[in-house]
Amino acid sequence: MATRTEDYPLSPARPSRSRTQALVVAFPASRALPIPASKEAFGRDHLRGLGIVDKQASSKHLAFTRPGGVLHVEDIGSRNGAWVDGVRLPPRSAVELRDGAVLRIGSTLLVVREDFQGPLEPSPDIGELVGPYGLRGARAAIEGVARARPAPACVLIEGETGSGKELVARAIARALGRDRKYDAVNIAGVAASVFEAQMFGHRSGAFTDAGKGSPGILAAHAGGAVFLDEIGELPLALQAKLLRALDLGEVHAVGASSSTRLDVALIAATNQPLADMVESGAFRRDLHARLAEWPIELPALRDRAEDIFAIAEALRVRAGSPFDPARIHHEAVERLLLHPWRANVRELATLLRRAAVQDPPGALTKDTVDALLPASGAPPRQVLTEEAVRSALAQHRSEVKAAASLGVSRPKLRRFLGKA
Repeated sequence: MATRTEDYPLSPARPSRSRTQALVVAFPASRALPIPASKEAFGRDHLRGLGIVDKQASSKHLAFTRPGGVLHVEDIGSRNGAWVDGVRLPPRSAVELRDGAVLRIGSTLLVVREDFQGPLEPSPDIGELVGPYGLRGARAAIEGVARARPAPACVLIEGETGSGKELVARAIARALGRDRKYDAVNIAGVAASVFEAQMFGHRSGAFTDAGKGSPGILAAHAGGAVFLDEIGELPLALQAKLLRALDLGEVHAVGASSSTRLDVALIAATNQPLADMVESGAFRRDLHARLAEWPIELPALRDRAEDIFAIAEALRVRAGSPFDPARIHHEAVERLLLHPWRANVRELATLLRRAAVQDPPGALTKDTVDALLPASGAPPRQVLTEEAVRSALAQHRSEVKAAASLGVSRPKLRRFLGKA
């Protein structure tokens, strides 16, 4: 990585609710512990207390300090050195840390979290979606859907491509008790000319090639759930028809003389910023408000580096080629934690499939990962100050472009702005 030691930033502390600072172990196992008190030596014994035996870690490896309330780390004379974001720390020199920094001592990789939520123990998977620490916001939202009375008729999932939106949709259907009748529709793959007939149904003879007719996807899944992926691709004219069905609580099949009551949970998803599309006139404001009755924001993989190795392990197990812990290079895992993953879990899965072919069985080597992950060219991680964010927004007039210029994801930018 091109990041220099002196460039490690941390967002200045902002007045907020009480926060817990934590170190989240990303490798070799998912664990977490509070960041030690200032100047307390951190090392091998702390890791052993988490059940991690790391013979390469020193008993007095690091110390954390908080001058001016800003978190710093210092290598206090370790035997094998310490790294932050892939760059070795100079000994006896305090370096500023930012939220999300990847810290390596010995063969253990930790992620710094300035605002850690929930218990220190890792959380169970959400269905097939693995997230021991980074999906707690999504988990809470799904649990809220299950508790809500009356149950929401619409849920909107926003997240980047490959981040697991359909897996979240299935988890929502289960939480609502509507998973026995479930269907997923890729809006981008349905021609506008047939969308109405496919979704709302049609009667025999309603149009050329109408055949025997069809009840439509929504009516056919009464009592269940329908997932509409890439909802931002729906043309404006069809947005109006979908909104009418949701507002009236009924669907009118093409060629029918009467309507059918709508009894389906509609789960929509998008990797596009619908709020920006509303402002540009590309998406109806009223439909956006209707779909976002219960919004869920799914974080990008790069914003939950502490989950990456756990996800990689699960993907390899599912592929029938599990890791051998003794054959994993911690430098290879560190590279995974530092990669921006523009296509998220989908991109990670592709890399792991290729690595499994090149590496010995059960292994993950640094040479293979280096070969498969060329320099990303991603913008350097910056300090998210109010001045920097406002300047980026004024310059780009778009949250998506502003986030890209700052080297963060749009959800992270929105959380900083207090919109999440």
